[in-house]
Amino acid sequence: MRPRITVFIILLVFASLLFNAMGTGAQSRRRVSLLIIHGKVFTGDARGTIAEAVAVNDDRIVAVGTDAEITSRYRGDRVIDLGGKLMTAGFNDAHLHFMNGGFSLMRVNLNGSRTLDEALQRIAAKARELAPGAWILGRGWDHTLWGGRWPTRADLDRVAPNNPVFVQRVDGHVSWVNSLALQKAGITQETQSPAGGEIMRDERGEPTGILKETAAALVSRVVPEPTQEEKMQAIERALGEARRYGLTSIQDNSGYETTKLYRELLRQGRLTVRVAEWQNFEDSIEEIKRQREEFRSFNDDSSRLKLTALKGYVDGTLGSRTAAMLAPYSDDPNNSGIPRHTPEDLTRMIVERAKAGFQIALHCIGDRANRMALDGFQAAESQPNPFQNIYIGSLRNMPLDLYHRHRIEHAQVVAPSDFPRFRDLHVVASMQPSHAISDKRWAQARLGEYRVQGAYAWHTMMSFGVHVPFGTDWPVEPINPYLGLYAAVTRESTDGQPAGGWWPQERISIEDAIRNYTAEAAYASFDENLKGQIKAGMLADFTVHSQDLLTIRPEEIFKTEAMMTILGGKVVYQRGQ
Repeated sequence: MRPRITVFIILLVFASLLFNAMGTGAQSRRRVSLLIIHGKVFTGDARGTIAEAVAVNDDRIVAVGTDAEITSRYRGDRVIDLGGKLMTAGFNDAHLHFMNGGFSLMRVNLNGSRTLDEALQRIAAKARELAPGAWILGRGWDHTLWGGRWPTRADLDRVAPNNPVFVQRVDGHVSWVNSLALQKAGITQETQSPAGGEIMRDERGEPTGILKETAAALVSRVVPEPTQEEKMQAIERALGEARRYGLTSIQDNSGYETTKLYRELLRQGRLTVRVAEWQNFEDSIEEIKRQREEFRSFNDDSSRLKLTALKGYVDGTLGSRTAAMLAPYSDDPNNSGIPRHTPEDLTRMIVERAKAGFQIALHCIGDRANRMALDGFQAAESQPNPFQNIYIGSLRNMPLDLYHRHRIEHAQVVAPSDFPRFRDLHVVASMQPSHAISDKRWAQARLGEYRVQGAYAWHTMMSFGVHVPFGTDWPVEPINPYLGLYAAVTRESTDGQPAGGWWPQERISIEDAIRNYTAEAAYASFDENLKGQIKAGMLADFTVHSQDLLTIRPEEIFKTEAMMTILGGKVVYQRGQ
């Protein structure tokens, strides 16, 4: 009996020690707010590291590693099992018009109208909904789908004779209005086209109803301003789209006043993206500084809402042949586009604003516009950067370099000799890949076989070491980032044409495309120390994808959806819920 009792006591002691050890181990694991396990985590670093699990506490990433590493060191108040799904840093759209995107969901949507009659039918339907005299607003028409003929006011007069109509082309740079809208704006045969714009006229000199570039302002200024309630409704609609597509950050051209609406949503806990808002490059420096000082007084969390660049326009678009070109359009030899400024005025404005410490972002489509902007940035390069924390957000996130990180938005057509200038001047090339597959129907006819080789050239730009953040330009293009990834990787339309891609040398890997939508976008807004990668210390912003973007066939990329959107460690969207 005695040996048996001894063995029993030894086993009892061993079990007690084991139980205590297990308890001590559990207690020694750090408690965090969220554990994400059993995933394929694309960290976004330069090595393309893949992890399995992430520990998050509050809104920050604590650790990244294997399931075994993370679960042995941390225990979470909540655990998300990804079941092998791919997770990346949250998408960061580096260029969109967020409020206008929301409005596009509320107004006449002319996107995809295959014929003029189809567009007119949609406008007629809206006219039946509205009282006589109410404005019909919308966007999305594309005359290149209708054979290239510009529509006229007479077309609109047939379907909406009692309502002023103001509808923008898909690119937002040409507007189509009816006779009643022209009348309300006071536009007649005698009205002169403004600088940087054109009132198109018929053979008798009468306005046709097509207003290019700045000429649209002659009508837009008499359109009633949306109410605050309507603006808030548009932003809330836009937020819903952003969540659904995995966006956790946006770099927005909705204007300074919009920050007041974002601030109210933030106060209510309903702002589900991080916002870097742009100001108007055309405003005086005094007004820009006044806005900055007012903004500072609100003491917003700069990781949620901040001001960054001054957004300006140098030219128009290729689709409307208003992009400023160094030589005439191949399909319109008497037209080289419409610059918004003279080179001298543009350079003066750039130098003044750069000297005051502002980051500048300029819309440049044509090769002449890109060169004008680069010339202005070169003139400003010798100016000291006061680095007064004006556009960076907070001193604790100060980047290592002291460059202004001026940006060229779109950079669609670039002369060969200007690609290295982007690198040498430290200019960010903010590009939107889906433009290429939308425009390829007519881009080569506009540009000719030589110039087109410098068009939508993100691979060439990256090969020179230029930072290339990706965005969508919503509502010009869909807000869907998966469409942009697909375009960057394949350069094919969604029906697979042309096989192998349009100018396929500009295709990039899916890994690089994801980084351009995350890490590179963060760099463009001075946020590379906060977001864009999945690593300890970064904000816990993630997108979980329905398919493994890293391994699926390229033609499946645009069919992928966001399964889950996580902002600051909190799930803000889950598909099916």
